Amino acid sequence: MKNVSQKSKDKVGSGRNITKINERIYKRGSLMFIEGESSTEMFIIRSGKIRILKQEGDKTVELAVLGSGSVLGELSLLDHQPRSATAQVVEDLKATVIDEKLFNHTMKTVPNWLSNIVRVVVKRLRDTMKKTSDSIVQKSVAGVIKILLLLYKSEAREYDGEKRLFVARVKDVISSTIGIGDVETENVFLHLILKDMLLIRKDDAGREYIIISDTDVLQLYMNYQRASQRGIKMLGEDLPEPAVDLIQVVIDAGEKGGKEVKPGIRRIGVPQIEIELQRKGKGQHIDLDALDALLDAKVVFKEQDTVKTSHQTHKRAIILYNEKTLKKLVTLHIWLPKFKEEIKF
Repeated sequence: MKNVSQKSKDKVGSGRNITKINERIYKRGSLMFIEGESSTEMFIIRSGKIRILKQEGDKTVELAVLGSGSVLGELSLLDHQPRSATAQVVEDLKATVIDEKLFNHTMKTVPNWLSNIVRVVVKRLRDTMKKTSDSIVQKSVAGVIKILLLLYKSEAREYDGEKRLFVARVKDVISSTIGIGDVETENVFLHLILKDMLLIRKDDAGREYIIISDTDVLQLYMNYQRASQRGIKMLGEDLPEPAVDLIQVVIDAGEKGGKEVKPGIRRIGVPQIEIELQRKGKGQHIDLDALDALLDAKVVFKEQDTVKTSHQTHKRAIILYNEKTLKKLVTLHIWLPKFKEEIKF
């Protein structure tokens, strides 16, 4: 008789006895395997019942209850990927165990075409499950960013000139508010790291902490994600490059000679914008198509101003704009290629 190690007993919370070299008995309440663990055994249930559980955020969902004759654990045996669910015994259970050595020996006795079919089917199943997981991550990005920004503002502490937010704290809040688990949360973190928006490091005590590279960019990405999920575009997202170039000229001209007419709103004359264009070596006159694009997008507004001289009254074009909005648009277009970049795990 062969017994499972004490380490395995502790892991699943219950002992498992092997009655024969390829059979095991599991007591009610014990766990055959746990979601996320690495093991490569397949099981055929001879008697008893087991339920298959999947963690979705802070909820445990029952996928199925299996009885005599059922097979489980085959995916991990065939492709060596971590367990995709947890198997909990609900009635004392006896199972035949198929390990990798026995499986490979058996596959040598079947035609190659049959073994190839088995592996193709398994790959398709895994791909379907991965797409579901990727979808959960993609839909969770905006919510995770919102929590990150709120916690970064209220709880981040400064050490050695950088603001830190501990990963464990963020995971707790994410789990309790938007209901995704550690695996999905870590995938969102990885998503943001690959987009150069987040850093995760360890302190001297071994605790992981988060550094946000730029909170304004992260806020923009959250807005971009939310707009994409609703099937709409962000303000100014489709502006052509000449219009974006003109925005920067307007901002620079406004900082030199613009006038604040009310909080956040500035005005600048077209002649002053054209002077700034000349300073930058971009010609003498405003690109009217670029200006029309900004006017159509309602990110700037055009008015007529009256100027009196000693001889007569002159009219001149005035551009009104929100400086903060224009700066966000410039940042958006700098980061749009990174925002649109597809991340696959």
